[in-house]
Amino acid sequence: MNDDVLPPQPLMEQCLDGQAMAQRFATLLPECLHEGWRVQAVRTDKVRRSSSIHRNPVPMTLVYDVQLQHPVTQASVSRSFFAKMFRHGASADARDGATPTLHLPELDLLLWAWPHDPGLPQLGALLNPRAADDWWGRRAHSAQALRYEPEVRASLCYSTAAQDGPVHRLFAKTFFDARGQIIHRRFSHFWDQAQLKPLAPLVAQPMGYCDITHTVWQAEAPGQPLTQVLPLLDADALRLLPGRLVHALAAVHGAPRALLGTLVRDQPHWLREVQRRRNKIARVAPELAGRAADVARRIEAAADRLAPFAATVIHGDFHPDQVWLHGDRVVLFDFDEFVLGDPMEDLAEFVTKLGTSGRAGELGPLMLAAYAQQQGEHFDLSRLRWHLAVQSLLQAGRAFKFQRVDWRGEVRQHLQRAAALTDLESPSPIEVAA
Repeated sequence: MNDDVLPPQPLMEQCLDGQAMAQRFATLLPECLHEGWRVQAVRTDKVRRSSSIHRNPVPMTLVYDVQLQHPVTQASVSRSFFAKMFRHGASADARDGATPTLHLPELDLLLWAWPHDPGLPQLGALLNPRAADDWWGRRAHSAQALRYEPEVRASLCYSTAAQDGPVHRLFAKTFFDARGQIIHRRFSHFWDQAQLKPLAPLVAQPMGYCDITHTVWQAEAPGQPLTQVLPLLDADALRLLPGRLVHALAAVHGAPRALLGTLVRDQPHWLREVQRRRNKIARVAPELAGRAADVARRIEAAADRLAPFAATVIHGDFHPDQVWLHGDRVVLFDFDEFVLGDPMEDLAEFVTKLGTSGRAGELGPLMLAAYAQQQGEHFDLSRLRWHLAVQSLLQAGRAFKFQRVDWRGEVRQHLQRAAALTDLESPSPIEVAA
């Protein structure tokens, strides 16, 4: 028997069917069984599938947003549940007893009601506004989750009451392990640099790290998201922006290696990832297996022609949502993934995720050209082209992972772009990015 496959598709589809799950929640939730509440709707979010049991024995995780209504008072409430689907009846043995769970054995599914999470047991305590008392000179009126990656991390926001004057905010990021400690050191380094150098990138002011809850505490960062500001820029501002972005990225690439963990992203790492994505696409979209294999072969062949490079600190997750603008300064976010690697990786990921429409389509080529001019010691056209091809293949895999609409069409588009980037006769990466 081959375990390296997804569970039967109808079973997965039942878990993703809001109407079918509404009926199941109605027979499962105590408030429905004993208090008369009715399930109005069930919405799925944060769906992640894994097709390989060797890397992840859990084939699917997701979050359910369950809308409930009381038939007498007409009151409505929303409840969230983190869910994990298992294989071969393993859900029965996965309940640890420490965290309250709901069990649907017929779907091999376990559910945890928010804020219960088996990997983040501290979440409940952190959602109490008083949790901010030790890190802030103000009294928080409310606490809410901004982003949540089940069993891994969550970002929280604490706010003062509006009637007390301007609303002030404090932010916390909590993890399942102790990685927050070095993340806090990274922010402290860039905060200090920003106070000393007028053009250094800005960051949120670090307020501290709690090793008990594995939580990083930070003040509110200044500025506005790049993705919001970009369409509003005039021609002169757009002309200056690429140089400022490159200056900020160069500050990361020049950061001390003491800010790194133990991970390295070298060429063998990415070749392994290429094979993983090829195999995943072949499993979930067999009709695209040949095209994915061809792209993988092209990337592997191109790797043999790449020149050696001097590895630096890289951001490791550098995409447009990690960048804000504040006046003439760039604001950087999310230092979770710092790693020793090729600076062309950061540049390729940013341009790939920036997109090609509107002002984003103009900014991409301009930023590549600015990096080539300002950071010539790190810039290499062949390595940039190679990383752009790898990023396109990664995007092909993510289209399935996050269950995007028409994900098969997205996979085809990303494979086509990756193949073009490995073709030496195709336009340069600056032209392809456009």
